[in-house]
Amino acid sequence: MAKKIKLQLKQLYVATFLGVVVLPCMRICTDVYRNVKYWEVKSPGFIAFDVIATIVVCYVFLYILGWWTTYTQKHQSSLWKGYGVTVAISFAVIGCDAAVRAYLQYHAFYSMKEMSVPLVVSSLFGCICYGILRHSIDEAEKRRLQLEQAELKNEQLNSELRALRAQYHPHFLFNALNTIYFQIGPENETARHTIELLSEILRYQVNCGSKKVPLQKELEYLEKDISFRRLRCSDRLSLKVDFNMMEDAQNDMIYPLLFIPLVENAFKYIGGDELSIDIKMFKTGNQLTFSIINSVPPIDAQMPPKPKTGTGLANLRRRLSLLYPDHHTLEITRNNDFYSAKLTLTL
Repeated sequence: MAKKIKLQLKQLYVATFLGVVVLPCMRICTDVYRNVKYWEVKSPGFIAFDVIATIVVCYVFLYILGWWTTYTQKHQSSLWKGYGVTVAISFAVIGCDAAVRAYLQYHAFYSMKEMSVPLVVSSLFGCICYGILRHSIDEAEKRRLQLEQAELKNEQLNSELRALRAQYHPHFLFNALNTIYFQIGPENETARHTIELLSEILRYQVNCGSKKVPLQKELEYLEKDISFRRLRCSDRLSLKVDFNMMEDAQNDMIYPLLFIPLVENAFKYIGGDELSIDIKMFKTGNQLTFSIINSVPPIDAQMPPKPKTGTGLANLRRRLSLLYPDHHTLEITRNNDFYSAKLTLTL
């Protein structure tokens, strides 16, 4: 709030300066042309009102100019277009102000000779303001990107540090799983396969780190994780997994463990009369899309909702904002029977 008030005061200061510059230029041009002295034929009250009205018009002009600068930066417009429209805005605002002013004072409009100097001065000042605003926005965006990169680097360092501190515990866990594996008789292939699957899943989570990995490796991990979660579900579950379109996945790199929170939620909150989970991943150009749809119990207003922490999705959104800023979309929808999530990444 304080920052917004400070910005508005700054705009008011600049508008006051512009009004003090434009009004004398207009008065000099009209007085010389009409051979009159403005301060002698007008009352002090009218002159004060004229100054205030000019400052208000200049404030409106700067507000429109600020919006235009933000628009051109957001859409990456060329400098020619930016400055060209700025001149047009200057002509339109100052021209309309001068026309209304002339009609109220003289019941006639100024000639082009009278308007030439005010229009040129306002256009030059508008172009200067546009250049300053555009440079300020560029610098603010650079600082934002630098802060995000520094935050991402710090997050990566913290992740690596946590991984180093936790190396002993995975080592102990893998040894324990290995011991359990050999305690299970060879005839119990299902239990042995489950232990192997769990070991491979945990090993990938520990070793993948925080840097990019081949997309093929991430797909193999996802398939193992989905297979492991499938073991806990009943035979009623209809599970469809389609990763067949990822023939060139080995050539693409991706940050790991971004899809697993969506898979975890699908298996965690599945419900309804017909249990189903449909998982797809496909690539279009440089856009990688992962979608997952799972059945959910019908919405019942009489039943209290299940408590949800939302930590997994919150962490996912946080990671995406750090790892893929402005290069991702996450769409989550819920209807009466299905819950769907769609994550798109620009590789």
